[in-house]
Amino acid sequence: MRLLNEDTTLKLDGFTVRLRPSLRCALAIAEEHGPEATDFLAKISAGHVGVLTDILRHGIEDEEQRTHALSWLAAPGPLRKRVELIAPPAYRFGIMLAGGNPDGNERQVSSDSDQHVSFIEALARVFATATGVLHWTPEATWRATVREVTIAGWGVRINTPGYKDTEEAKAEEAYRAVTNPGAFDRAGFEVLRNMMT
Repeated sequence: MRLLNEDTTLKLDGFTVRLRPSLRCALAIAEEHGPEATDFLAKISAGHVGVLTDILRHGIEDEEQRTHALSWLAAPGPLRKRVELIAPPAYRFGIMLAGGNPDGNERQVSSDSDQHVSFIEALARVFATATGVLHWTPEATWRATVREVTIAGWGVRINTPGYKDTEEAKAEEAYRAVTNPGAFDRAGFEVLRNMMT
């Protein structure tokens, strides 16, 4: 499990930019490209230029890097080659935006819950946990990733007097039901990964 360093590095024709899957970025992408994580992941997989542009716009925190990357994407010449270059790492980044692990090596918990919560509502709950339970400032929360907030919240829960393992399992199950990383198109991701080789 990667903790505290979920940044994605993109090498774009001679320069490097860093993407951070912050809560602010996740909300901006979800509001623009669909209320569910699978909506924007499908667009990334299809090479949708709008979502790729927004990932650069909202995922790069350094203003100079952001300007350079957006200029690079909009430059004259074959757009397809630039899209093929950034789509695979953007897909991994999208999975991290949703709080998932793109490598898929973490334990997955299935859910029997019939209650569905949209991804945007899940992000609101993550924000509420960070500010209300963890007492993080709103700015620190907006910069944090979904996984960072979830792991910090888990740490508070297991250190609460009276905590029982069943409470941990229920909390993890609820989180997995909301973010549902098992629903991501792993086959599509493999196709994108193979484009890089």
